[in-house]
Amino acid sequence: MENQQVEKSSKFQEILILSIVPSIVLFLILASFGLEHWNLAPVFITAGIALLATFLGGIQRFFYGIKDLLHGRITVNVFVTVSLAATMAIGEFLSAAIVIFIMAVAGAVESYALDKSRKGIQDLLDLAPKTATIIKEGREEAVPVEDVQIGNIIVVKPGEGIPVDGIVVSGSGSVNQAAITGESVPAHKTTGSELFAGTLNETGRLEFEATKVGEDTTLAKIVHRVEEAHELKAPIQKIADRFTAWFLPIVLLAAALGYYITRDIKSAVSILLVAAPCALSIGTPTAVTAGIANMSRRGVIVKGGLFFELAGKVNALLIDKTGTFTVGHPKVLDIIPSYDSSKEEVLHLAAVAEKYSEHPLAKAVLDFAKEKSITVQDPDDFMSEVGLGVTAVTSDKKICVGRTSFLRNKGISIPAEIEKGLTTQEELGRTSILVSKGDCAIGLIAIADKIRPETKGAVNALSEVLGIENLHMLTGDNQASAQAVAKQIGVTNVHAELLPEDKQEYVRKLQKAGQKVAMIGDGINDAPALALADVGIAMGSSGTDVAIETADVALMNDDLTKVAEFVVISRRVVRRIKLNIFFSMVFNLIGIILGNLGLLTPVIAIIFQEAGTITVIISSTLLLWATPNINKKICEKVVTTLSDNPA
Repeated sequence: MENQQVEKSSKFQEILILSIVPSIVLFLILASFGLEHWNLAPVFITAGIALLATFLGGIQRFFYGIKDLLHGRITVNVFVTVSLAATMAIGEFLSAAIVIFIMAVAGAVESYALDKSRKGIQDLLDLAPKTATIIKEGREEAVPVEDVQIGNIIVVKPGEGIPVDGIVVSGSGSVNQAAITGESVPAHKTTGSELFAGTLNETGRLEFEATKVGEDTTLAKIVHRVEEAHELKAPIQKIADRFTAWFLPIVLLAAALGYYITRDIKSAVSILLVAAPCALSIGTPTAVTAGIANMSRRGVIVKGGLFFELAGKVNALLIDKTGTFTVGHPKVLDIIPSYDSSKEEVLHLAAVAEKYSEHPLAKAVLDFAKEKSITVQDPDDFMSEVGLGVTAVTSDKKICVGRTSFLRNKGISIPAEIEKGLTTQEELGRTSILVSKGDCAIGLIAIADKIRPETKGAVNALSEVLGIENLHMLTGDNQASAQAVAKQIGVTNVHAELLPEDKQEYVRKLQKAGQKVAMIGDGINDAPALALADVGIAMGSSGTDVAIETADVALMNDDLTKVAEFVVISRRVVRRIKLNIFFSMVFNLIGIILGNLGLLTPVIAIIFQEAGTITVIISSTLLLWATPNINKKICEKVVTTLSDNPA
């Protein structure tokens, strides 16, 4: 919180400077003009006042311009420094002061536009309460939010903001999570529900246990990711930067040509001023900033402008089944023991082995064991092999839980009745995990997931944007289970029984074929493919921390329709960047032509140049309110028997 206050104070000082400096410069310009016009002071005094105005308004630009030049970098500040130096060298001191005043005003407008694009992030920060009410020794006590510790029980009453992340332990109510997830409908919360800092409790009294505080909260991570995103340049911005580097020699030649044609040094200086690539330099960052702000309001966190450009070119979307198409909370539907075992023993040993696993199937086993009131002790030893299974030791018993191939590779025998049970469950489209004790399988656990209610509508939206043939479902489940889900949601490209390295290899295969690949996943086993894909997209609220940190984009409300919106907005951002570059080039070209015809003065030149800059800023700012043109009808959430039938 202290850092936020410092940041706000710094921002206030910056805005104050942006407001005051142009005012002082304008006052000095008017003073210089008045003294000169009415002959109230010698020329050197009026010139001195104009010079003071120029240096006061342009000191920062001059400093960075000289610094960049000494480091061999040709930037906009170098252009401005050279142009104004030339203006003053020909004795146009008042013109130089007017030029710097116009630049200061334009800079203030640009800063305002960027601040407006970033306002959503500040709004998020402002949503977080500064205090929290904790229960201490049976009493409610208000404490600064930075003093809240993990494990504290916090009370939130109707109308109060939620200060930190946590899990509800008592009470129920409706929580507005729009700031975090982008969902307009309040979410019902009850015991066991997850809460996010920065959201608003609208109804009901909630008591929850703090699970994440400070910089670890979902809100803090969102803010951090978005702030980082502003610093990551898109490839098209790097092209603009390189263009600026070799544009100066061309402008100098154009200025020399202008002087040769008009024999007027003012025309040459005007060409230097009008050709400053201010609009070109801000065309990409302003569009990217507006795009990031737009998507963050929709519950989509984009980690940099680079990913707008890549997403706009995506023609293959790979989607992991579990946790994306499905809710990611599979349930145990059946347990088939061997002849010399029992359902209770199979479930108990499986729960012990899976106790430390983060896999969704492990949670299903543990939840079912809890439902059956089975005590699950800690294993003495535990090892997970991602995408295959787990091995544990308890009371000198070795337990393996996982795929059939996982057990076979460990030399574990599988009785005929278990083999028969596997076949039956596969025909039903269920996922089966085997449980072994020692060197023999003692049973299988049949598990199935539920398809998300909104999945069908999301698939339709993605099909409209990318084409159904470009959607690929990837899963580690068996073929029958995968096909059962694919048939219900309308996906035709299905790839089942994939290990993490298989998913990664599939990404590589499509990339070698020249396709731009996006991958959506939520688990640890998806991380390798997310990292390799051109654009990795994580299911933000249900996904594991590893998947979210590896991915380039996070969906905070786990709605796949947002991916379609992201692709559409990405294409618009890229088109707007290209349009901005076109505008800036046209303004520069027209300005150079007018300068060579002797139709510009330094003041008119800078007005024309800044007009181009303002045009680009307005063009980019419009992206803040851009909406994806996706057929709303096909995006309606399909709440049918899909939500009731297991996958």
